[in-house]
Amino acid sequence: MQDIIKKIKNMDKKIIKLIDIGQWIFFLISLMGIIILLVHYKLYISAELYYIGLELFKIGIIGVISVIGCSCSLWLIKEKNRT
Repeated sequence: MQDIIKKIKNMDKKIIKLIDIGQWIFFLISLMGIIILLVHYKLYISAELYYIGLELFKIGIIGVISVIGCSCSLWLIKEKNRT
């Protein structure tokens, strides 16, 4: 466990910045989906609004997971090529 924590602390700063920016973008997308779902809950304008909010929320969650996974794999490939 200590080895994993040490490796994460030594991660490249560009990759950390990539993860940070990606998480914020997809967090805002998820937040927009939650706001749309809240509007649908309060006003019930149409069923399509519900599906739009749900899809935006799912895209945001999947996006965050993808950014973390792709950034970590990029970091591992970069580390392997360095040695």
